[in-house]
Amino acid sequence: MTEDRPGLTTTTRPPLPGGTRVHRLYSGLRPKSPRALDPLPLDQLPDSAHLLTRKGQELRARVLPLDEPGDTGHALIFGAITDNCLVRLHSRCLYGDALGSQDCDCGPELERTMDLIQQAGAGVLIYLEQEGRGAGLMTKARGLGLCDQLGVDTFTAYSLLGVEPDSRCYESAGRSLAGLGLSSVQLLTNNERKVQALQRAGLRVHAIPLHPRPQSTKAAKYLTAKRRHDKHSLPRHYRSRTLIPAMTAVVASAAGLVAWNGLPMLGGFIALACAAIAAVGITGAH
Repeated sequence: MTEDRPGLTTTTRPPLPGGTRVHRLYSGLRPKSPRALDPLPLDQLPDSAHLLTRKGQELRARVLPLDEPGDTGHALIFGAITDNCLVRLHSRCLYGDALGSQDCDCGPELERTMDLIQQAGAGVLIYLEQEGRGAGLMTKARGLGLCDQLGVDTFTAYSLLGVEPDSRCYESAGRSLAGLGLSSVQLLTNNERKVQALQRAGLRVHAIPLHPRPQSTKAAKYLTAKRRHDKHSLPRHYRSRTLIPAMTAVVASAAGLVAWNGLPMLGGFIALACAAIAAVGITGAH
């Protein structure tokens, strides 16, 4: 299948509304020159449905534009969506999404989102043109420069630049999801503002957190800043999610062994230590 632009060498395209195919519009002629065909009229362009191959598997995809002022982007619809399907509102991050930056969690979040949608066979990715939390790439770059020079986080850097730390809006995303016929979604997010925006659009929302492990010290500091400044639901310490359960089990076993050997007071102290470790694990898990 070729793209919709002048210079096509083939006439095999997706069906048009009503079953019309492109080659019928041209009476079945196959021109020798790639420029022999004129572009299709806008009202006769085919649907955007196509197959996407990712990690060795094909997934049916469809693209719809979001064209509201100040809130542009695209809805990427994968598979046959129904109520309670997976949904992700993702703000564009050139560094994380395309360049593989390890200084934020944007790339890993997008990767995890697509993995989950692919496993489920259906879902919606709302990809919003909100680079730099809505401030744009140049402001983002200037803010990162201040972070390097002053040792501040990006929220503080934006304030020093006289810019809103987070100017993003998710209202059009909510209306777009409702326009797809959805009444309830499973939203992949750590951001309560996204949940509230979809609820205002009349959707029932079940939030599913995304907690990829930070890939660098910078990324860990950025996640801490998002939790403190923007109230994101993020772990305080990621390692606790794997280390704490093991440590708790070991200490609990030690407490039981000591008490069984006739030292109940010492066993009680060890049990208190076990409870403290478990508490640390709980704070790290949310």
